[in-house]
Amino acid sequence: MRKRTHSREIALQAIYQLEIRGNEVIDEIDTFCREQGKEAEISDFAIILAKGCIREMKEIDQKITNISENWDLHRMPVVDRNILRLACYELFYMNDIPPKVSINEAIDLAKKYSTEKSGLFVNGVLDKIYSTYIKNSEKAQEITTSIRENDNLEEERTGADLHIHTKFSDGTMSPEQVVEEASKLNLRTIAITDHDSVDAVEIAQNICNKNGINIIPAIELSSYYRPVEIHLLGYFIDIKNSMLLEKLAELRSERVERIKKITRKLRSMGVNIEHQEVFDVAEKGSPGRMHVADVLCRKGYCSNIRESFQKYLSDNGPVYVPKMALTLKDAIELILSSGGVPVFSHPGVTNRDMLIPKMVEYGIQGIEVYYPTHLHEAVKRYVRLAKKYDLVMTGGSDCHGERKPEIKLGSIKIDDGLVDKIKERRDNLVGVLS
Repeated sequence: MRKRTHSREIALQAIYQLEIRGNEVIDEIDTFCREQGKEAEISDFAIILAKGCIREMKEIDQKITNISENWDLHRMPVVDRNILRLACYELFYMNDIPPKVSINEAIDLAKKYSTEKSGLFVNGVLDKIYSTYIKNSEKAQEITTSIRENDNLEEERTGADLHIHTKFSDGTMSPEQVVEEASKLNLRTIAITDHDSVDAVEIAQNICNKNGINIIPAIELSSYYRPVEIHLLGYFIDIKNSMLLEKLAELRSERVERIKKITRKLRSMGVNIEHQEVFDVAEKGSPGRMHVADVLCRKGYCSNIRESFQKYLSDNGPVYVPKMALTLKDAIELILSSGGVPVFSHPGVTNRDMLIPKMVEYGIQGIEVYYPTHLHEAVKRYVRLAKKYDLVMTGGSDCHGERKPEIKLGSIKIDDGLVDKIKERRDNLVGVLS
């Protein structure tokens, strides 16, 4: 069986369970897919499909309903309904998969898991969806591209991705490549948020100015709070701030020592990796666990980045070494003292919502509501928490280039109005501090 076919079968089982058991299964999806998938490549794609489908289900259901004539979505057989949802998620949100592949895979799923006539039924529905939504949009895109090439017309830029990493930390794209991709996507605003480094920001600022893109000077800091790492984003920081630069140099020094400790632990387990190999991969960037994962993959100990974290590098993994140079309070204060807006990064990943009141006490000003793995219920929860504690809402893709190829720059995009609110918060903070 082809790997992606297997992934689709697992994703179908996951969202079928959602229908049967309700939202309680959402937190179990990662574990379920990994148990069923065995290989990381299979489980990773299954997780992307299942979570993406759940996140966009309301819109998908509406589009299916819009083309309905002789049937009701919620009267369809449960399996058929969820096969259609998965296929629609691929058609509408996964541009790298040809529509024909998505439709044929859905038909095969229907034949295998549903009734005798389900294959024909699914084929008919998806054919109509393709004709109504996809085919016309493809033609429109061709026309738009032709006009832009021939008449040099430009659309007004819109939207923002405020969580992007470059090769100056643990991403694989250069600042130039980030700006080029953002320009292709017609983004209005970006933020390069490298770990413990602002080296890429100044390079990108000059290029953004030439391309008509706004760039927010930003950073992602790792802090420590009994006994876990909490990541913070800092927006509109002063990248020339002497206190900030001094602390970043200290953090990079700690990163070097941390990598040495991690590689020693790996060698004690029979995984033959030297710290210099990790530094060679990191090049000028701040060395971190992602670079260790890269080396593990290159040397054949793991098949991909996710497996490296699952087997060795996660916070609960056998070679985990905490970073303790910055406490949570210190990290928030460092961002504030640098003129920035401190934001709680990917809270749905950290799973430390109980710390939000403490963060507010320390001076946190925002929360990253929109993030690739935040499902609809998580987004609603963080919107509520943002309103409760008067926090600005941010979002971004957390793009790492080829190290996380399934997460594309711009795949999570926030409205320009939210960017304006972050800037307004920065201006208010400057007024208070001055």
